[in-house]
Amino acid sequence: MAHEIEIFADGSAGFAAATRPGWHRLGYTAPGPMTAEELLSNARLAGWNVRKVPVGTVTDPDTGQPVTADEDFLIVRTNPVTGSPERLGMVGKDYKIVQNEEVADFLQTLVDESGAVFDTGGSLNGGRRVFVTMKLPEPLMVGGFDRVDLYLAAFSRHDGWGSFTTVATPVRVVCANTERAALRDFASMFKVRHTGHIAGRISEAREALKLTWRHGEAFAAEAEKLLSTPMDLKEFREFTGVLLPLAPDAKDLTRKNHETAMRELEWLFTDAPTNEPIRGTRWAAYNAVTERLDHRSPVVGRREAAVVRAERALLDDHAHSKLKARAFYLLAA
Repeated sequence: MAHEIEIFADGSAGFAAATRPGWHRLGYTAPGPMTAEELLSNARLAGWNVRKVPVGTVTDPDTGQPVTADEDFLIVRTNPVTGSPERLGMVGKDYKIVQNEEVADFLQTLVDESGAVFDTGGSLNGGRRVFVTMKLPEPLMVGGFDRVDLYLAAFSRHDGWGSFTTVATPVRVVCANTERAALRDFASMFKVRHTGHIAGRISEAREALKLTWRHGEAFAAEAEKLLSTPMDLKEFREFTGVLLPLAPDAKDLTRKNHETAMRELEWLFTDAPTNEPIRGTRWAAYNAVTERLDHRSPVVGRREAAVVRAERALLDDHAHSKLKARAFYLLAA
């Protein structure tokens, strides 16, 4: 799975994270939360001076005649390692540049004094896309012990495509794949086209993104309901039978694999230490499914197991993610 993190001429990576590295193990990992300045510096996002350079007059290759391109501009940055100018895209006269520093400032002002801290930042696709995230101060607590962290993630582009976008999401953005996951799996979203300014849009953004708390409360309420609803082994077997049905004409190997999966799910539900505090509930049933899919499901082929497992856990269009969503739906119904 391609991370698309920018790798510079000196071998450094355009990525930084607080406390926990990204799955790709690239870039800088800080021992704790970073200030905006520290994040931008460590992620090689500072001092790009993204700018519009007029194309001016070009030569028509067919006629050799000059053509004036007054409304066409190149987007150029200063490479943070080499200091050389680099073309990132082409835009029209109305396009507004958003500097990386403005992205961080926007998030900082948006959260005000809530206690949110900068968590990750990075450059993708050779600097054409950048992201900055902050970790929101109060994770959801299910039954007082299951944490569900929420992040505020801002995505900006320097190639003339797309909008400046901010989302509230449970996905920790560390690469291109998690960027895409966050832009699909979000609680709320705020967008500004690059023909407008992000300055002065704070109150509008707060209004759009405050849905996060309603989303969070709704998720917590559903999870608490699962936690308070008992489930015995008979009901669990009925649930897994619906979740993972076996076709009547299944071949021997398929049947054997299915039996192995069912035995392991049953052990996770009834005996696994990870389920001890929530044993005998629908929440335990959901956690049995997610633990097997994320951590115990076999990895076949030559790809590195850690990468495959990260892909399964992080990408919401992966079959495992769809199965987890179906499990939650069945248990909450």
